[in-house]
Amino acid sequence: MNGFVRAGAGIAMAVLVVAGAASPVAAQKAGGRGRAAAVRAAIEAANKKFSDGAAKHDAAFIAAAYTEDAEAFPPNSDVVKGRAALQKLWQGVLDSGIAGIELKTMEVESAGNIAYEVGTYAMKTKDGKVADRGKYCVVWKSANGQWLLHRDIWSTSLPEAKK
Repeated sequence: MNGFVRAGAGIAMAVLVVAGAASPVAAQKAGGRGRAAAVRAAIEAANKKFSDGAAKHDAAFIAAAYTEDAEAFPPNSDVVKGRAALQKLWQGVLDSGIAGIELKTMEVESAGNIAYEVGTYAMKTKDGKVADRGKYCVVWKSANGQWLLHRDIWSTSLPEAKK
């Protein structure tokens, strides 16, 4: 019987150790969920500002949402590098008749000062017609407490225009 008592005490100790170790892990996960929600909220707020820039027809405002060394990978185009080039890109988009950009965040994950976002977009004309819609993936970078677009790629979901 003495062996059973010792074995039972050993099992009880192992359970306590595991339970004690799990406690900080659970707390860390809960804190991680809080951080994840905060990062997602910050990215969604930045997306709203981006959309507001499009509504104001303000390419400089949109470009300010990017890091200085940002790169964009628009469809059917070469890589666009740097804020000045991004401002020119977005000015061209706005001048083409786009009056609004709707962004819908589907997924956000982060680690440290880097995050990625996956979502969908719709670019609309003044009369509200969808000129383009598709999906995107953005790498965000946090600098001075602000999340900025660092790498931005999107592709249309519309069929190729008939030739």
